[in-house]
Amino acid sequence: MANKATKIAANQNGEILQNASGADFQAGYAEVTETRGQSSALETMLDRAGEFRKQQAQNDNNGDNNGGDYPGPANFGCPAVVENAIDEENSLPQVYIDINEVAKKTHISKKELAELCSGNSKSVSIPTDLTDLTKFITVSQGHASTAGALAKRKILPPETRTYFLKRAQEYGYLWLKGEVQLGNEIRKIVTRMGKRTDLEAANDNKKKQKNTADFGKVLTELRTKKEILTEDYGIGNTQARQLTRLTDELVEKELKYAVANNDTLSRNHALSFLSQPPELTDEEKEEADTTGAKAKFKFETIRSTIPFEQRKKRKLKQKIPYCHLFACAMSDGYYLEQHGFECVLANERETDIAEYCALMYPKAEVLDNDFRVRYNELVKKFKTKKCEFLVITPPCQTFCPQKPKNWRDDDRLTLIIDIVRFIKETRPKHILLENAKAFFSFSLPLDEDLTEHPIAEKLQKILNGRTIGDYLRDELTVEDLGYHVNFAIEDSCFYGCAQSRVRSIMLASTEGVWKWPCAEEFAMSLWEAIGHLPSLEAGEDSGIPDHHAKSLHSDPIKAAKIAEALAHTSTGRCPKDNDPRYQLPGFGFFGAKGARKFWDKPSNTIDTGNGDVLGLRTIHPGRLRKDGTYSDARPLTLLEVFLVNGLENYEVPDKFKNRENFVRNLMGEIFLPKLCERICLEIPVGDDGWEEMDTDPE
Repeated sequence: MANKATKIAANQNGEILQNASGADFQAGYAEVTETRGQSSALETMLDRAGEFRKQQAQNDNNGDNNGGDYPGPANFGCPAVVENAIDEENSLPQVYIDINEVAKKTHISKKELAELCSGNSKSVSIPTDLTDLTKFITVSQGHASTAGALAKRKILPPETRTYFLKRAQEYGYLWLKGEVQLGNEIRKIVTRMGKRTDLEAANDNKKKQKNTADFGKVLTELRTKKEILTEDYGIGNTQARQLTRLTDELVEKELKYAVANNDTLSRNHALSFLSQPPELTDEEKEEADTTGAKAKFKFETIRSTIPFEQRKKRKLKQKIPYCHLFACAMSDGYYLEQHGFECVLANERETDIAEYCALMYPKAEVLDNDFRVRYNELVKKFKTKKCEFLVITPPCQTFCPQKPKNWRDDDRLTLIIDIVRFIKETRPKHILLENAKAFFSFSLPLDEDLTEHPIAEKLQKILNGRTIGDYLRDELTVEDLGYHVNFAIEDSCFYGCAQSRVRSIMLASTEGVWKWPCAEEFAMSLWEAIGHLPSLEAGEDSGIPDHHAKSLHSDPIKAAKIAEALAHTSTGRCPKDNDPRYQLPGFGFFGAKGARKFWDKPSNTIDTGNGDVLGLRTIHPGRLRKDGTYSDARPLTLLEVFLVNGLENYEVPDKFKNRENFVRNLMGEIFLPKLCERICLEIPVGDDGWEEMDTDPE
């Protein structure tokens, strides 16, 4: 039987301490570790946190700002179960961990793991002896609870809290693995059923069977499962049922969730995965997609293996004149002219945006109004100006997950039909088409009744059960057109942009396969784009063009409250994570509203609300001050938005310099220029069609 004091400690750590304060966590944790004859675990963790901070500082000095591959958690691997051995006696699994891998991927030493577990130096098992198993769970959860409490302490620097969060996840993993083993042990308890004649024999002095049974032994064996749980395990039926439902698979899911969401592990949350629908295998997903009414677009991207560093000084020997349809701000061509691409014709529906484009690109003739209204004129001018290259960036609103309610009646839905018609009439040598992530996979099932939506019904008939990607491939690869088509769905943060923006892009050429550019090994972090700029508070102007911050609210009292809340919001966090004194009702409590960006990751997508305090993660990452608050309690400035979009040394036309909201709206809809540059440097004109620049490109 387990030591009673140990059982009580386990019960307290497992149930009571979950609702205790940070100080209680630390006190309970210290008591547990002192029973092991070790020094204060809190001191040890703080010492390691100091070492962690020094290492982080060293990494910063070495220019390592990426924080590991992106997307995904940086510098933290998940400890893995190496095998599921079978208990020969009861045919129950025994939980094993790889001691070398766990020690390598976490801050837990091999010595500490060996002390907690049993086995050889390479593969150790969670203890099955009740006393040792209870100790394992107690210590692991004590570590996890203490580290989790410290991870929430706002007075600690962000990197220190990150360290403690990782520690909480690591020990939380071991704690839940221990509880899986405890659940295995609980399942071994035999439930007693039926009448016990041996007990009658032991108690009946009148019968011949007197004293034929050991009364003490009979009483021990006669205990109910509830009595065994209470006396031997120190737990009740409810907790026992939870433990028997906990599995290795649930623990792995819980760890994956915790790492992805910067959270600590929880038994209750791990068990919540049981109520979720089971994950389908790839084969099941394939079958589900093909048996349903909605088609699935399949493609394979053909990629270049030549790094951008070897391409960036390329310049066309003969200029390629091009036309840009649905031009927006035409910012995607910002770096193209120096490489020999010249925009000579463009179309933009909105008159003021068309005027903005004309001022930015004076060599281009920009026609305003709807594409279909100016269709014949555009076809004629395309041929007259001998355009060889067509850039198409149609509006994406009807193909985004957050579609407008009336999207089935939106005339932008059928633009793709007119685009294909335009291509067939003009026959450009090269085509670049860009849109939202879901664009190529968009389809309208034939079994959907769209008679009340004539616009959507028209597209439904044209697609005839296909996706838009299939439609484009079928229409452009016919023999009389002869386009080689290459599709890609890629994130711009791996192509020289400090912004995660996933787009669908089609490259088509009659001159051969237009390969997709070579990706960088690591994503570009926000720090690399705007880290050099000085700190700036709301209402201040740095003196640098476009680097000024507006007030946070028209009401000075509300503006001050918002500024105070944001000043107490650390890098990458939301105001809802703050101390209650610095939380505002209705502010930052939904999704990423009012959240700060991360320094060591690419920015989230810059949308049209990039200047809004309550936009989705629009707030500057901030810098920690000596008083524990954070600087830059504001959205990104216009200059910072330019840089995150890859527009270096960008100047707004004089006529639009006082229309900041207009410019910000444009910046939320552009095709990122550095991505466009890399794509166009792979255009298939042959190596003899290029020459080397004398100087580095701007």
